Formats: sequence, C-alpha cells, structure tokens
Amino acid sequence: MKLGTLNLENRYVLAPMQNVTTAPYRRFCRKFQKIGLVSVPMLYCKRIENDPTSVEKDLYKIEEERPISVQLIGSDPNALKSTIDYLNSYNFDIIDLNVGCPSKRAIKAHEGGYLMKDLEKLSVLINTAVKYSSRPISLKIRVGYEKPVKIEKLAQLINNSGVSLLIVHARTVLSKFTDGTLDLDTVKHLKERVRIPIIGNGDIINPISAKHFIDYTNVDAFMIGRESMGNPIIFSQIHEYLVKNKEVSFKNNKESMEKYVKIYESTIDEFLNGISHPIGNELIKFVELKRNAIWLSKNIDGSTKIRNLLSKTKDLKSLKELLSNYFNSKFY
Repeated sequence: MKLGTLNLENRYVLAPMQNVTTAPYRRFCRKFQKIGLVSVPMLYCKRIENDPTSVEKDLYKIEEERPISVQLIGSDPNALKSTIDYLNSYNFDIIDLNVGCPSKRAIKAHEGGYLMKDLEKLSVLINTAVKYSSRPISLKIRVGYEKPVKIEKLAQLINNSGVSLLIVHARTVLSKFTDGTLDLDTVKHLKERVRIPIIGNGDIINPISAKHFIDYTNVDAFMIGRESMGNPIIFSQIHEYLVKNKEVSFKNNKESMEKYVKIYESTIDEFLNGISHPIGNELIKFVELKRNAIWLSKNIDGSTKIRNLLSKTKDLKSLKELLSNYFNSKFY
C-alpha cells in the first residue's frame, strides 16, 4: 500500500505512545500481524538540541523495524532543524511532527496540541521540517483545539506545505481522550479536501469500529494505540475481519497471559542482544516485562490481586518468581 512516498505492506499503523510503544513493544505487536508502520514515540526537539545523546536509548536498532517513523515535538524551528540534522545518522523512513499532544506540559510550552490554535506558527515549523529533512514529513493533528478547525484553512495549509502524510486523531485537544467526543465528520471533511493520504485515529477498539471509521471517513489507513495494551492480537483481529470477514475473539485468561508474557520476554531478549543499554539490560527487561505483564492480565477473572503484586515487585528475579507462582497456581 502506498501512503505518500511510503510503500507499506498494509494500512495498519501502531500509534506512538510514551512509555508504551518501546522497541520491544513494537516488535512484540508485529509478531502477531504484519503492521504497515510503527513509530518511535515523541522525542523533544529542545532536549535533542541540548543533549543529543539523551535520546540514543530510544533509537537503538530502529533500522531493523522499518518501515518506522520518528515522532518529534517542539515549537522552536532552530531546535527542529538541529534535531533533523542529528537524526540524519539514523536509518528510518519518516519524521512525524506531533501537533496533537494534549498534555499540560505541551500546552504550556506552546507545542503539541497548542499549535492547533496557532496555524501560523505551525506553518513555520512545517516549512522548516520540509526544507531540512531528507525524509518525508508526516503531521499528527487533532480535529481542533477547543472546537473543530476551519477545515478550508487547514486543508489549504496542508496542501501547500509539502507534508506527505496526515494523521488525524478525531478529537479536539481539550477533549483529550474523553468518551463520546469522537468527531468523524471533521475527519471526513478533511479527507475530502486534502490531497495527501490520511491515517485516522481515535476509539478504534475492535474490528467493527475499525470498519466504521474507514467506511465513514474514507481514510487511507488507521492507527491503533491504547487498545493494543493487553490485546496483542488486535491488529490480527481487524485484519481477519476486514480481509476475510472473519470474527476472531480474544478472551484473556491465565493460560493466554502466560503465553504472551513468555513471547514478550523472548522479544525483549532479542532486542537487547548485542547492545548494552545505558540504564542496564536487566533493568530494561524488568521494567518492560513488569508493565506488560500487568497489561496482559486485563480482564482475567480475579486479576486485581496479581496486578497489585506485580506492581510492587522491585527487581527481575522477584518478578519472574511471582509470575511463575501465579502461572503454576501456587497462590489463589
């Protein structure tokens, strides 16, 4: 599938999420379904400008994950240029500018979602990225800041910008992730007016919602984030439904949790092989395995106790001992 200048295997995209879609997590998700595009989560341009080595840990082995994008956030054109110059030494496919982040930190710094209400500043950043990047630029936006944007104005900016790909989260910035605030109409109208491919994002939680999003808005691809946490086969479920009209259920239980935890552990080991992580390979493995084990316990009957115990573990040895006891039914 061709999205702008990218040739992707399919229209499935894994959303960049801070402290979630790490390299092991991205690799893990791709073990169950081919995913057209993944992304390194949001990197701060100012941080890279001040200390490029601070983000080396986020970029280990990204060339093995292509197609992959690197998402940037910032509001200073000079810092953006410096960041793009630094990233030239890495082998990846696209630079994604985050113009949708609703965090208080982003809004206070006049970056991320704040730029949805300052299109002039946004235009300057886009022009900087397009001018200095040797890679295509994608733009991740929301449908507006407090209310939907003036579609004609935004579409004109995008069409004249040189951006290759648009990613639209179908909520306003101030809506954050609130239920009942999805705005597919604005996504649909943007799709009718922009001349580049659009990836749709927001509340795609199962195959039916994925199909509805695509059918209603006519987007070229869709992005899934939070719903992948605890359900590693979400992309496979959607693929089976869209391509084969086949419904595949996912019912989590202790046996499936054990299966996926073991796969995740081996995925972490594969990633760490041959590298020495600055905070320590064992600590990385502990952090990754712990939080994913917690997510993978989702919807298991009586899982509150194991989640509480998992959250209290302090090292890899105690974590693995607890999981072993749990899977072997040595307590409750």
